[in-house]
Amino acid sequence: MIAIFSQGNFMFKTADAFCMAENIVLQATELSIASCIISRGEETFDSEEGRALMKEWGVPDNYICQGFVILGYIDGEQPVSKPRKPGRVRIIE
Repeated sequence: MIAIFSQGNFMFKTADAFCMAENIVLQATELSIASCIISRGEETFDSEEGRALMKEWGVPDNYICQGFVILGYIDGEQPVSKPRKPGRVRIIE
């Protein structure tokens, strides 16, 4: 599990964090590692126990957890994407 933290006062903190999460997922897929993005980072650490973990990990006081990426290996075959429905994508040249 990867917790993604960002500065609490940075305007684009959520967008940047989820771009980072997407890049982690893409690289994990390339390495045949399964992954999933989970939000609710801020709520997860909004407790006495959560703040204690952040302190133990050395996370600066002004940082907020934006979300998580969980990683693991699939027991079996990698799922295959379903085919796209016709007419849902339009390429304009």
